[in-house]
Amino acid sequence: MSRRLTIVGAVVGVLFVACNPGAREAEPFQGNWRSDAWGTYLSVDGGAIEIFEYSAVHCFSVASGGARGVGDVLSMEGEVLVLTDAGRTVRFEQTEFLPGECIDPVADDPVATFQVLAATFEEHYLPGVDGAWVDRVEALRPSVGASDESLLDALTSLLAPLDRLDVRLSAGGEVWAAAQATPIEFPEVDVLGRGGILTGSVGDGIAYVAFRRLGEFADDAAGSQRAAADAIDAATAAATSVVLDLRGSDGGAIDHAMLIASRILPTETVIAQLAARGAGGFVPAGDVTVRPLPTGTFDGRTFVLVGPGTIGVAELLAAALGGVDGVTIVGQPTAGSAGPAMVRFLPNGWSVGLPNLRVTLPDGTDLTNGVQPDVLAEDALATALEILSE
Repeated sequence: MSRRLTIVGAVVGVLFVACNPGAREAEPFQGNWRSDAWGTYLSVDGGAIEIFEYSAVHCFSVASGGARGVGDVLSMEGEVLVLTDAGRTVRFEQTEFLPGECIDPVADDPVATFQVLAATFEEHYLPGVDGAWVDRVEALRPSVGASDESLLDALTSLLAPLDRLDVRLSAGGEVWAAAQATPIEFPEVDVLGRGGILTGSVGDGIAYVAFRRLGEFADDAAGSQRAAADAIDAATAAATSVVLDLRGSDGGAIDHAMLIASRILPTETVIAQLAARGAGGFVPAGDVTVRPLPTGTFDGRTFVLVGPGTIGVAELLAAALGGVDGVTIVGQPTAGSAGPAMVRFLPNGWSVGLPNLRVTLPDGTDLTNGVQPDVLAEDALATALEILSE
Protein backbone atom coordinates (compact mmCIF):
# COMPACT_ATOMS: atom_id res chain seq x y z
CA MET A 1 0.00 0.00 0.00
CA SER A 2 1.31 3.48 -0.84
CA ARG A 3 0.72 6.78 0.97
CA ARG A 4 -2.29 6.53 3.28
CA LEU A 5 -4.35 9.63 3.73
CA THR A 6 -8.00 10.54 3.84
CA ILE A 7 -10.57 11.86 1.41
CA VAL A 8 -12.79 13.18 4.18
CA GLY A 9 -11.16 12.17 7.42
CA ALA A 10 -10.77 8.40 7.63
CA VAL A 11 -12.18 7.22 4.33
CA VAL A 12 -8.99 5.77 2.92
CA GLY A 13 -8.58 3.83 6.14
CA VAL A 14 -12.14 2.59 5.70
CA LEU A 15 -11.62 1.63 2.08
CA PHE A 16 -8.36 -0.15 2.68
CA VAL A 17 -9.31 -2.32 5.64
CA ALA A 18 -7.11 -5.01 4.17
CA CYS A 19 -4.65 -4.96 1.28
CA ASN A 20 -6.21 -8.05 -0.27
CA PRO A 21 -7.90 -8.55 -3.62
CA GLY A 22 -11.65 -8.07 -3.70
CA ALA A 23 -12.51 -8.29 -7.39
CA ARG A 24 -16.00 -9.76 -6.92
CA GLU A 25 -17.01 -7.16 -4.32
CA ALA A 26 -15.54 -4.35 -6.43
CA GLU A 27 -17.27 -5.44 -9.64
CA PRO A 28 -20.14 -2.88 -9.46
CA PHE A 29 -17.64 -0.05 -9.05
CA GLN A 30 -15.21 -0.80 -11.86
CA GLY A 31 -13.80 2.17 -13.74
CA ASN A 32 -12.61 5.70 -13.06
CA TRP A 33 -14.63 8.08 -10.91
CA ARG A 34 -14.40 11.81 -10.28
CA SER A 35 -15.80 13.41 -7.11
CA ASP A 36 -18.10 16.40 -7.32
CA ALA A 37 -16.44 18.57 -4.66
CA TRP A 38 -13.68 16.73 -2.87
CA GLY A 39 -10.94 16.97 -5.49
CA THR A 40 -10.64 13.18 -5.67
CA TYR A 41 -10.53 10.45 -8.29
CA LEU A 42 -11.14 6.76 -7.58
CA SER A 43 -9.83 4.15 -9.97
CA VAL A 44 -11.18 0.63 -9.48
CA ASP A 45 -9.50 -2.06 -11.60
CA GLY A 46 -10.28 -5.69 -10.83
CA GLY A 47 -9.59 -6.17 -7.12
CA ALA A 48 -7.45 -3.06 -6.77
CA ILE A 49 -8.40 0.52 -5.97
CA GLU A 50 -6.32 3.68 -6.22
CA ILE A 51 -7.11 7.17 -4.93
CA PHE A 52 -5.89 10.38 -6.51
CA GLU A 53 -6.15 13.95 -5.22
CA TYR A 54 -6.33 16.81 -7.67
CA SER A 55 -6.70 20.56 -8.01
CA ALA A 56 -6.42 22.98 -10.91
CA VAL A 57 -2.63 22.60 -10.78
CA HIS A 58 -2.02 18.95 -9.86
CA CYS A 59 -3.15 15.35 -9.65
CA PHE A 60 -1.30 12.46 -8.02
CA SER A 61 -1.91 9.13 -6.30
CA VAL A 62 -2.20 9.23 -2.52
CA ALA A 63 -3.20 5.64 -1.74
CA SER A 64 -3.65 2.25 -3.34
CA GLY A 65 -4.52 -1.24 -2.20
CA GLY A 66 -6.94 -4.13 -2.34
CA ALA A 67 -10.65 -3.42 -2.72
CA ARG A 68 -11.90 -5.99 -0.21
CA GLY A 69 -14.44 -4.34 2.11
CA VAL A 70 -15.38 -1.55 -0.30
CA GLY A 71 -18.97 -2.75 -0.38
CA ASP A 72 -19.31 -1.51 3.20
CA VAL A 73 -18.70 2.10 2.19
CA LEU A 74 -19.45 2.26 -1.55
CA SER A 75 -22.82 1.99 -3.27
CA MET A 76 -24.51 3.02 -6.51
CA GLU A 77 -27.37 5.50 -6.88
CA GLY A 78 -28.24 5.09 -10.53
CA GLU A 79 -25.04 5.99 -12.35
CA VAL A 80 -23.52 7.84 -9.38
CA LEU A 81 -20.99 6.18 -7.09
CA VAL A 82 -21.62 7.10 -3.45
CA LEU A 83 -19.05 6.81 -0.69
CA THR A 84 -20.39 7.14 2.86
CA ASP A 85 -18.37 7.69 6.01
CA ALA A 86 -19.98 8.40 9.39
CA GLY A 87 -22.59 10.81 8.09
CA ARG A 88 -20.56 12.35 5.29
CA THR A 89 -21.34 11.55 1.67
CA VAL A 90 -19.03 11.86 -1.33
CA ARG A 91 -20.54 11.41 -4.79
CA PHE A 92 -18.57 10.44 -7.89
CA GLU A 93 -19.44 10.51 -11.58
CA GLN A 94 -17.80 8.06 -13.93
CA THR A 95 -15.14 9.36 -16.29
CA GLU A 96 -13.66 7.42 -19.18
CA PHE A 97 -10.04 8.31 -18.53
CA LEU A 98 -7.94 9.76 -15.74
CA PRO A 99 -6.25 13.02 -16.76
CA GLY A 100 -2.72 12.61 -18.01
CA GLU A 101 -1.28 14.53 -15.07
CA CYS A 102 -2.62 11.83 -12.71
CA ILE A 103 -0.46 9.24 -14.48
CA ASP A 104 2.71 11.25 -15.05
CA PRO A 105 5.08 11.73 -12.09
CA VAL A 106 4.32 14.94 -10.25
CA ALA A 107 7.06 17.41 -9.41
CA ASP A 108 7.84 17.38 -5.70
CA ASP A 109 9.94 20.54 -5.60
CA PRO A 110 9.14 23.48 -3.28
CA VAL A 111 7.55 25.59 -6.01
CA ALA A 112 5.11 22.82 -6.95
CA THR A 113 4.31 22.22 -3.29
CA PHE A 114 3.57 25.92 -2.75
CA GLN A 115 1.32 26.02 -5.81
CA VAL A 116 -0.65 22.92 -4.76
CA LEU A 117 -1.28 24.28 -1.27
CA ALA A 118 -2.40 27.65 -2.65
CA ALA A 119 -4.78 26.00 -5.14
CA THR A 120 -6.16 23.65 -2.47
CA PHE A 121 -7.16 26.58 -0.27
CA GLU A 122 -8.58 28.54 -3.18
CA GLU A 123 -10.82 25.60 -4.12
CA HIS A 124 -11.78 24.11 -0.74
CA TYR A 125 -11.17 26.49 2.16
CA LEU A 126 -14.22 27.56 4.14
CA PRO A 127 -15.10 30.47 4.31
CA GLY A 128 -13.09 31.08 1.11
CA VAL A 129 -10.00 33.12 0.33
CA ASP A 130 -10.02 36.85 -0.33
CA GLY A 131 -7.95 39.45 -2.13
CA ALA A 132 -5.42 39.55 0.70
CA TRP A 133 -4.78 35.84 0.19
CA VAL A 134 -4.20 36.33 -3.54
CA ASP A 135 -1.80 39.17 -2.81
CA ARG A 136 0.16 37.02 -0.31
CA VAL A 137 0.41 34.17 -2.81
CA GLU A 138 1.94 36.47 -5.40
CA ALA A 139 4.22 38.20 -2.88
CA LEU A 140 5.51 34.96 -1.35
CA ARG A 141 5.94 32.90 -4.50
CA PRO A 142 9.43 34.31 -5.26
CA SER A 143 10.60 33.50 -1.71
CA VAL A 144 9.82 29.77 -1.91
CA GLY A 145 13.39 28.94 -2.85
CA ALA A 146 14.78 25.42 -3.18
CA SER A 147 15.02 24.27 0.46
CA ASP A 148 12.51 22.86 2.93
CA GLU A 149 13.31 25.74 5.27
CA SER A 150 12.46 28.46 2.76
CA LEU A 151 9.34 26.56 1.68
CA LEU A 152 8.17 26.20 5.28
CA ASP A 153 8.70 29.92 5.86
CA ALA A 154 6.68 30.77 2.76
CA LEU A 155 3.82 28.41 3.62
CA THR A 156 3.51 29.50 7.23
CA SER A 157 3.63 33.15 6.16
CA LEU A 158 0.83 32.42 3.72
CA LEU A 159 -1.35 30.60 6.26
CA ALA A 160 -0.67 32.53 9.48
CA PRO A 161 -3.01 35.50 8.71
CA LEU A 162 -5.93 33.05 8.50
CA ASP A 163 -5.53 32.83 12.29
CA ARG A 164 -7.46 29.57 12.67
CA LEU A 165 -6.81 26.62 14.95
CA ASP A 166 -8.10 24.22 12.30
CA VAL A 167 -5.58 25.27 9.65
CA ARG A 168 -2.58 23.01 10.17
CA LEU A 169 0.53 22.06 8.26
CA SER A 170 2.35 18.80 8.90
CA ALA A 171 5.94 19.14 7.76
CA GLY A 172 8.65 16.59 8.43
CA GLY A 173 6.88 15.16 11.44
CA GLU A 174 6.16 18.54 13.03
CA VAL A 175 2.68 20.08 13.09
CA TRP A 176 2.26 23.85 12.78
CA ALA A 177 -1.09 25.56 13.36
CA ALA A 178 -2.21 29.00 12.16
CA ALA A 179 -3.41 29.88 15.69
CA GLN A 180 -2.76 28.70 19.21
CA ALA A 181 -5.45 27.57 21.64
CA THR A 182 -5.62 28.88 25.19
CA PRO A 183 -4.59 26.01 27.50
CA ILE A 184 -7.45 24.47 29.48
CA GLU A 185 -7.03 23.79 33.19
CA PHE A 186 -8.64 20.41 33.74
CA PRO A 187 -9.59 19.16 37.22
CA GLU A 188 -7.75 16.22 38.80
CA VAL A 189 -9.33 13.26 37.03
CA ASP A 190 -8.41 9.92 35.46
CA VAL A 191 -6.78 9.88 32.04
CA LEU A 192 -8.06 7.28 29.58
CA GLY A 193 -8.06 6.49 25.87
CA ARG A 194 -4.45 7.36 25.07
CA GLY A 195 -4.82 10.57 27.03
CA GLY A 196 -7.78 11.73 24.99
CA ILE A 197 -10.45 11.14 27.64
CA LEU A 198 -10.54 12.58 31.16
CA THR A 199 -13.09 11.23 33.64
CA GLY A 200 -13.85 11.75 37.30
CA SER A 201 -16.13 13.52 39.74
CA VAL A 202 -16.41 17.25 40.43
CA GLY A 203 -19.01 17.05 43.18
CA ASP A 204 -21.52 14.81 44.90
CA GLY A 205 -23.23 12.89 42.11
CA ILE A 206 -21.64 15.13 39.44
CA ALA A 207 -19.66 13.17 36.85
CA TYR A 208 -17.06 14.88 34.71
CA VAL A 209 -15.99 13.76 31.23
CA ALA A 210 -13.62 15.76 29.02
CA PHE A 211 -12.70 14.83 25.47
CA ARG A 212 -9.47 16.34 24.18
CA ARG A 213 -10.50 14.98 20.80
CA LEU A 214 -13.27 12.68 19.59
CA GLY A 215 -11.42 9.68 18.26
CA GLU A 216 -8.13 7.79 18.11
CA PHE A 217 -8.60 6.37 21.60
CA ALA A 218 -7.46 2.89 20.50
CA ASP A 219 -5.68 1.06 17.70
CA ASP A 220 -8.76 0.87 15.48
CA ALA A 221 -12.06 2.66 14.98
CA ALA A 222 -14.11 -0.01 16.77
CA GLY A 223 -11.86 0.07 19.82
CA SER A 224 -11.89 3.85 19.83
CA GLN A 225 -15.69 3.92 19.79
CA ARG A 226 -15.81 1.40 22.63
CA ALA A 227 -13.48 3.58 24.71
CA ALA A 228 -15.67 6.65 24.15
CA ALA A 229 -18.86 4.71 24.91
CA ASP A 230 -17.40 3.13 28.04
CA ALA A 231 -16.32 6.53 29.35
CA ILE A 232 -19.68 8.24 28.91
CA ASP A 233 -21.64 5.17 30.07
CA ALA A 234 -19.58 4.86 33.25
CA ALA A 235 -20.03 8.57 33.93
CA THR A 236 -23.80 8.49 33.57
CA ALA A 237 -24.40 5.17 35.35
CA ALA A 238 -24.46 6.50 38.90
CA ALA A 239 -24.51 10.26 38.42
CA THR A 240 -27.37 12.69 38.83
CA SER A 241 -25.57 15.31 36.71
CA VAL A 242 -22.84 15.19 34.07
CA VAL A 243 -20.38 17.86 33.01
CA LEU A 244 -19.25 17.19 29.43
CA ASP A 245 -16.16 19.31 28.79
CA LEU A 246 -15.47 20.05 25.10
CA ARG A 247 -13.44 23.24 25.59
CA GLY A 248 -10.22 21.61 24.41
CA SER A 249 -11.64 19.16 21.87
CA ASP A 250 -10.22 19.96 18.46
CA GLY A 251 -10.52 16.90 16.25
CA GLY A 252 -12.13 13.54 15.71
CA ALA A 253 -14.87 11.72 13.85
CA ILE A 254 -18.59 12.33 13.45
CA ASP A 255 -19.51 8.80 14.51
CA HIS A 256 -17.77 9.28 17.86
CA ALA A 257 -19.63 12.54 18.48
CA MET A 258 -23.00 11.02 17.61
CA LEU A 259 -22.26 7.96 19.78
CA ILE A 260 -21.85 10.28 22.77
CA ALA A 261 -24.95 12.27 21.82
CA SER A 262 -26.94 9.02 21.67
CA ARG A 263 -26.49 8.68 25.44
CA ILE A 264 -28.24 12.01 26.06
CA LEU A 265 -30.54 12.82 23.14
CA PRO A 266 -33.89 11.07 23.80
CA THR A 267 -35.25 10.86 20.23
CA GLU A 268 -33.87 10.10 16.78
CA THR A 269 -32.99 13.47 15.30
CA VAL A 270 -31.36 14.84 12.17
CA ILE A 271 -28.81 17.19 13.69
CA ALA A 272 -27.37 18.91 10.64
CA GLN A 273 -26.92 18.97 6.90
CA LEU A 274 -23.38 18.99 5.50
CA ALA A 275 -22.14 20.65 2.32
CA ALA A 276 -18.58 20.45 1.00
CA ARG A 277 -16.85 23.39 -0.68
CA GLY A 278 -15.21 22.54 -3.99
CA ALA A 279 -13.92 24.46 -6.99
CA GLY A 280 -17.45 24.69 -8.41
CA GLY A 281 -19.17 25.71 -5.19
CA PHE A 282 -20.96 23.76 -2.46
CA VAL A 283 -22.43 20.29 -2.90
CA PRO A 284 -24.45 18.21 -0.39
CA ALA A 285 -22.31 15.95 1.77
CA GLY A 286 -24.99 14.12 3.76
CA ASP A 287 -27.09 14.49 6.89
CA VAL A 288 -25.94 13.82 10.44
CA THR A 289 -28.41 11.82 12.54
CA VAL A 290 -28.40 10.84 16.20
CA ARG A 291 -30.11 7.59 17.14
CA PRO A 292 -30.68 7.27 20.90
CA LEU A 293 -29.32 4.36 22.88
CA PRO A 294 -31.99 1.60 22.81
CA THR A 295 -31.52 0.92 26.53
CA GLY A 296 -32.43 4.49 27.45
CA THR A 297 -30.73 7.85 27.70
CA PHE A 298 -29.40 9.84 30.65
CA ASP A 299 -32.23 11.81 32.27
CA GLY A 300 -30.18 13.90 34.71
CA ARG A 301 -28.83 17.38 34.14
CA THR A 302 -26.07 17.78 31.56
CA PHE A 303 -23.74 20.74 31.24
CA VAL A 304 -21.73 21.03 28.02
CA LEU A 305 -18.66 23.26 28.37
CA VAL A 306 -17.51 24.98 25.16
CA GLY A 307 -15.13 27.70 24.04
CA PRO A 308 -12.89 28.87 21.17
CA GLY A 309 -10.90 25.64 21.46
CA THR A 310 -14.03 23.59 20.69
CA ILE A 311 -13.41 22.72 17.05
CA GLY A 312 -14.78 20.38 14.41
CA VAL A 313 -16.98 17.46 15.43
CA ALA A 314 -16.98 18.68 19.05
CA GLU A 315 -18.98 21.67 17.79
CA LEU A 316 -21.32 19.27 16.05
CA LEU A 317 -21.78 17.38 19.32
CA ALA A 318 -22.52 20.62 21.20
CA ALA A 319 -25.02 21.62 18.51
CA ALA A 320 -26.67 18.17 18.73
CA LEU A 321 -27.26 18.64 22.45
CA GLY A 322 -28.30 22.28 22.28
CA GLY A 323 -31.96 22.79 23.14
CA VAL A 324 -32.40 19.31 24.62
CA ASP A 325 -34.35 19.30 27.89
CA GLY A 326 -31.96 19.15 30.83
CA VAL A 327 -28.93 20.27 28.79
CA THR A 328 -27.21 23.63 29.33
CA ILE A 329 -24.32 24.82 27.19
CA VAL A 330 -21.88 27.00 29.15
CA GLY A 331 -18.80 28.96 28.14
CA GLN A 332 -17.78 30.96 25.07
CA PRO A 333 -18.76 30.60 21.38
CA THR A 334 -17.02 27.76 19.57
CA ALA A 335 -14.56 28.11 16.69
CA GLY A 336 -17.05 27.91 13.81
CA SER A 337 -15.65 24.87 12.02
CA ALA A 338 -18.21 22.21 12.84
CA GLY A 339 -16.94 19.24 10.89
CA PRO A 340 -13.85 17.07 10.35
CA ALA A 341 -11.05 18.90 8.59
CA MET A 342 -10.13 18.06 5.02
CA VAL A 343 -6.58 16.68 4.98
CA ARG A 344 -4.60 16.83 1.75
CA PHE A 345 -1.17 15.59 0.72
CA LEU A 346 1.34 17.97 -0.80
CA PRO A 347 3.76 16.82 -3.52
CA ASN A 348 6.77 16.70 -1.17
CA GLY A 349 5.03 14.38 1.31
CA TRP A 350 3.87 17.08 3.73
CA SER A 351 0.16 17.48 4.38
CA VAL A 352 -2.24 20.28 5.21
CA GLY A 353 -5.55 20.35 7.08
CA LEU A 354 -8.25 22.91 6.36
CA PRO A 355 -11.98 23.38 7.01
CA ASN A 356 -14.15 22.64 3.99
CA LEU A 357 -17.57 21.63 5.40
CA ARG A 358 -20.50 23.98 5.82
CA VAL A 359 -22.73 22.67 8.62
CA THR A 360 -26.34 23.86 8.76
CA LEU A 361 -28.84 23.05 11.50
CA PRO A 362 -32.40 22.03 10.56
CA ASP A 363 -33.66 25.53 11.46
CA GLY A 364 -31.27 27.04 8.90
CA THR A 365 -28.59 28.17 11.36
CA ASP A 366 -25.14 28.07 9.78
CA LEU A 367 -22.50 26.97 12.29
CA THR A 368 -19.81 29.04 10.55
CA ASN A 369 -20.26 31.46 13.46
CA GLY A 370 -19.91 28.67 15.99
CA VAL A 371 -22.21 27.24 18.63
CA GLN A 372 -23.53 29.94 20.95
CA PRO A 373 -23.70 28.95 24.64
CA ASP A 374 -26.87 29.22 26.69
CA VAL A 375 -24.81 30.80 29.49
CA LEU A 376 -21.82 32.99 28.65
CA ALA A 377 -18.99 32.46 31.13
CA GLU A 378 -15.24 32.96 31.30
CA ASP A 379 -14.86 30.05 33.74
CA ALA A 380 -17.29 27.52 32.31
CA LEU A 381 -16.68 24.76 34.85
CA ALA A 382 -17.07 27.02 37.87
CA THR A 383 -20.23 28.52 36.40
CA ALA A 384 -21.75 25.10 35.73
CA LEU A 385 -21.04 23.99 39.30
CA GLU A 386 -22.49 27.23 40.63
CA ILE A 387 -25.71 26.66 38.67
CA LEU A 388 -25.92 23.11 40.00
CA SER A 389 -25.57 24.37 43.57
CA GLU A 390 -28.52 26.74 43.29
